[in-house]
Amino acid sequence: MKIKAKLAVMIFVAAAALSGCSSKKRIEPMDFQAKIELKTPEPAVSAYPRILFVGNSHTFYNNLSAMFVNIINCQGYEGDVRELAYSYYTLKQYADTDDQGGALLDKTLEKLNWDFVILQENTSNALSSVAEEEMFPPSRILDEKIRASGGQSVFLMTWAPRDGMKVGMRKQNRETIQSDLASTYMGIARELDALMVPAGVGFMRSVRDNPDIDLWDEDGQHPSSAGSYLTACILYSVIYQESPEDCPYVADLDTEVAKKLQKTAAELVLN
Repeated sequence: MKIKAKLAVMIFVAAAALSGCSSKKRIEPMDFQAKIELKTPEPAVSAYPRILFVGNSHTFYNNLSAMFVNIINCQGYEGDVRELAYSYYTLKQYADTDDQGGALLDKTLEKLNWDFVILQENTSNALSSVAEEEMFPPSRILDEKIRASGGQSVFLMTWAPRDGMKVGMRKQNRETIQSDLASTYMGIARELDALMVPAGVGFMRSVRDNPDIDLWDEDGQHPSSAGSYLTACILYSVIYQESPEDCPYVADLDTEVAKKLQKTAAELVLN
């Protein structure tokens, strides 16, 4: 009997928020259509990988890890996929073993050997104005633990709020915030020679190519079902190095909408 990938949700708490941070650093606008050089898994994904999602509500909204499981199952793969996600959480908290979430993650990393650990940072801590102090040090700590257990770190680049956000005293538009987040995630992934999932860039490409598909929830910060599905497709493309196009699993989306998102993911990662 074939065993399908299983999903164990370890922590599930609703809602997260973004906070403004002051910044004097000039953010260079990114060309979201340009090719991104992405590291490929080394070693390649095994026949039955252990994959752990670590993040906050951007991870557990719409059950992203379950969407990922459904995609890999429909593509003929199996695995052990689990999730650790607290509202508002930061990688700094996850790296702190005195913190409840950090202690649980530490035990989880010690108990099992994970092939891939997907790290999603709180948006406010991933802004360049604070990332060197708030995001990079805990990323290094977590990456060291993940590597020690034989796993690979995967940094999940999140998306800017739909209408931008206030940073310090100034409101910055979506494109500026996304350029900032992309620079930060690419920077830490490059430093640690880690994998990176450019979901935020995928959002920007889809907005241009498919303006009729709303990738954000009503709050303008969290992903809609379409946004989570796009992220799951990009994750699949990065980890499995295969296109999600023609995958029969489309979540609760219209089939044509899902096909457009599958195509965006494939072109972003594999072209």
